[in-house]
Amino acid sequence: MNSEFVFCPRCGAVTKPGVCTNCGFKFETEIKTEEISSNIQAPQQEIEASPYVKQKNGEKKSKGWVIPLIIGLSAVVLLFVVLIIVAAIAFIPISTKIIQAQNNVNTPPATVNPNPVQPDPVLPSIDDDGDKDNNPDDDVVPDDDIYDEFANYSETIAPLYGGTSEFDYDEFEKELIDKANEYWDLPAEETYDYYLAGNYSYYLFSSYSHDFKERDSYEAPYYEYVVDSYIENDNYDVERRIIRYEGNVDGSYLNAYCAYYALYSDDVDFTKVNEALRNQAISELDKCVKDKITKKAYNINLYSDAVITYNNDEVLSVVYNTTVYAENETEVFYLHGINVDMVNGRVMDNTKILNIDDSFSKFFVQRSNTQNSFLDSINYSDIKDVTKVLNDDDSLLIFFTPLGIEVGCNYRYHYSYGWVTVTINNFDNYLSGEYDFNADFGKSYDIYKYEQENGITPKDPYFDNYDDYDL
Repeated sequence: MNSEFVFCPRCGAVTKPGVCTNCGFKFETEIKTEEISSNIQAPQQEIEASPYVKQKNGEKKSKGWVIPLIIGLSAVVLLFVVLIIVAAIAFIPISTKIIQAQNNVNTPPATVNPNPVQPDPVLPSIDDDGDKDNNPDDDVVPDDDIYDEFANYSETIAPLYGGTSEFDYDEFEKELIDKANEYWDLPAEETYDYYLAGNYSYYLFSSYSHDFKERDSYEAPYYEYVVDSYIENDNYDVERRIIRYEGNVDGSYLNAYCAYYALYSDDVDFTKVNEALRNQAISELDKCVKDKITKKAYNINLYSDAVITYNNDEVLSVVYNTTVYAENETEVFYLHGINVDMVNGRVMDNTKILNIDDSFSKFFVQRSNTQNSFLDSINYSDIKDVTKVLNDDDSLLIFFTPLGIEVGCNYRYHYSYGWVTVTINNFDNYLSGEYDFNADFGKSYDIYKYEQENGITPKDPYFDNYDDYDL
């Protein structure tokens, strides 16, 4: 290009030295030829274009780096959204498990029925490989001693263990206490009672209360749930105790918190009674190991609380409310009563308090159908099987209350389990005579009069038409 032309410093136009022919700007003329030559080559396309095109070309040039930037940012945003979606999908099983844990453990179990009957809960289904996905393709048959698919199945009503017949304290001490990470048995006054002052009661499946209820304040003659009715007695003292167990068994973390009562008197030796009261509190802990539940779950939590449902000079009843969780599933729950002859310092044989034969069992089923909801387990089982369960010390549920005597059972039926009781206000005619005590308590209430006044009619336990019921 002719060296007589230079760039205008103001507008960038190609002009002769001195004064810009485009904008009139005056500038120096001593510009080296090589500088002019190099500066002209860069904006060559702009020179050939009109001023309008030059302006548009300039805009396109500036957007040349903006567009890749926008594309890059869009790609980053898209990647971020994809990562969020992937994380959300991955998090769903975890969040579901947390919600299930909260629903199953950290919140109070719902009261299924205001009456003492518990419905037949459906046990969690587990396929052969134990992964609960019901997918037969990945099933692996486990060892028979770890899990038997039909272990809890019963064609008719059968006993649900809730007693101590299989418990041996010396063996328990050797196998569990000596190997525990933590074990103590202390008066409740010396430690924190999580049932009375905490929230452990929420973990128990069956409804109960430690709030004292006046003995003449029951609105109906039915015993609706376990409630405290202890009154101080001059002949003996009662001490509430807490047992804490924590340890690793078969690779499983086993945690238990159990409560019971101990009795003391200057005139009566309650040593054997106190052992029985303690053993009942920890019997289920021992059974968890014997039944090898510890091989089916990594975490096992056991809660067992005790409530004195009635006492006087002659008798005292304690009811244990027990619930076991394997992981987040309810493994088992039940109630069990211990009745004490306070005069002679001995635990009563529950099966010998009442005469329980087939005739009594029929009466029991009829009373349950009237007082409680219709229950398949006792209505669709042979009456002899009902009698058998009511005579099993480990399944029989019997205890004294201000309303009289409460009698029933913990049972298994098909794949379900639960407990059911009826209230008998005037129970003199059913007593076996094995134990001598005044049975006047409860007679101020009259179930039959209450039912007559409220239009509650007895129901025949043997129905001809089963279509009215969900079987």
